Amino acid sequence: MTAAALTLDQVSHSVAEAGIEKITLAPLSRTFAPGKFHVVGGPSGSGKTTLLSVLALTVRASRGMVLWGQENLTRMKQPAQANWRRQNLGLVFQTSRLVGVMNPLEHVRMAAAIRGRPEAEQEGIDALHALGMGDRLGQLPAQLSGGEKQRVAIVQALCARPAVLLADEPTAALDQTNAALVAHTLRTFARQNNAVVICVSHDRVVMDAADELLMLTKA
Repeated sequence: MTAAALTLDQVSHSVAEAGIEKITLAPLSRTFAPGKFHVVGGPSGSGKTTLLSVLALTVRASRGMVLWGQENLTRMKQPAQANWRRQNLGLVFQTSRLVGVMNPLEHVRMAAAIRGRPEAEQEGIDALHALGMGDRLGQLPAQLSGGEKQRVAIVQALCARPAVLLADEPTAALDQTNAALVAHTLRTFARQNNAVVICVSHDRVVMDAADELLMLTKA
């Protein structure tokens, strides 16, 4: 795994609505260091999800640069950006996006195979047990609760060992006990793997677990 900081240099984003520029992310400079659990909070409309999309290179910043170490990701052509995502990026969405015909064990196995890390299968199984999913390994997504599906999605992302993990409200479907477990898991992953972990959340439990807390405000 490559350890490098992910840096925003005066990054902003805006869209045109009826000929008027609407700011969706106010200018932001910030370095997200590896080995730390970064949490991003703020009111609705402050640009939290836009920020994650810019960092994931799925939305192009209107201004500014996104740097990976000394490498300017913003200037890369789309094929190179896609290759960077494949090699380095893990994503956890607000909804689990699991494959309906695959159980938790098969999701972990698939993630290990895609990244060419056969040892990740056992790591994923251990993580599922740690998150209270040990007795659900053979269940299909339709048989799991929303919170259980979300925990599977989180483990699937982690066992691929991404250098950068972006999570959008990963505890929204979880109770406070499981939210605390997920926050601890994400923070531990960042530290043990020297990874950049950035999590958007309104959850106080997650914010309290942060090594670095960034609060956005509306433009």
